[in-house]
Amino acid sequence: MKKVILFLSIISVTLLMTSCLGDSETYYSGAPLSYITKTELGTIYARPIDGPPMTSPQIRNEDLMNRFVYIAYSWKEGVNDITNENIYNATVTQISDPIDQVYNLVGGAAPELETELPLKSFEVDLYGGPYFDYHWICGYSYGKGDGHKKTLQGYYTFEEGKENEVIVDLRLVEAPTGGTIDKDQTSLPVAINFKAINDHYATGLSSGSTKTVQVYFRYWREKSDGTLELNKTNSYSLLIIKE
Repeated sequence: MKKVILFLSIISVTLLMTSCLGDSETYYSGAPLSYITKTELGTIYARPIDGPPMTSPQIRNEDLMNRFVYIAYSWKEGVNDITNENIYNATVTQISDPIDQVYNLVGGAAPELETELPLKSFEVDLYGGPYFDYHWICGYSYGKGDGHKKTLQGYYTFEEGKENEVIVDLRLVEAPTGGTIDKDQTSLPVAINFKAINDHYATGLSSGSTKTVQVYFRYWREKSDGTLELNKTNSYSLLIIKE
């Protein structure tokens, strides 16, 4: 499966072992996609897609809580330390703007709009489960159109699918923050919150149990003749976890 271009071009985490007077020192660096959350003791820290959990003065920013960002960091044994919660105190040089998020999927059928806006592409990258607070990381593209910035909204239904299947309808809507664009938007990363779907299927499971549900995404796309069709993707396996 083709990966999100931005995801591939930015993420790079390395674990190096360097020698210093005969001793080995552990060194981490990279710019991974990371989810900002809190420990049980209230420490704000980042869960990277690869690499150790980390924190820093820049990461400990309430405005970043529950958001996904790319963090350029380094951590070197002998220079940086580890907290008593096993969080790495990293040296952070840059934090990106948060990526788009679909915070809550809406239960029920997607509304029929007067003018449906098609997606140029949609790709599913990875599902983070509890580690990424049940978000699925995807990528999407859309045309310039009227020049207004767009974002995704999602709706889910259980009635249309068979047992242990769910359909997620994606629609382009005006971005709540406003803004304009002057060209087609390509390979935009987005995090879609699947917590409601996880909780629905986890009902009745015992603590620690899991099951697998098949997810289909559906969205409008433009055909070669200029007309629109409602495209349904192949299924993706969603691991349901009862915490």
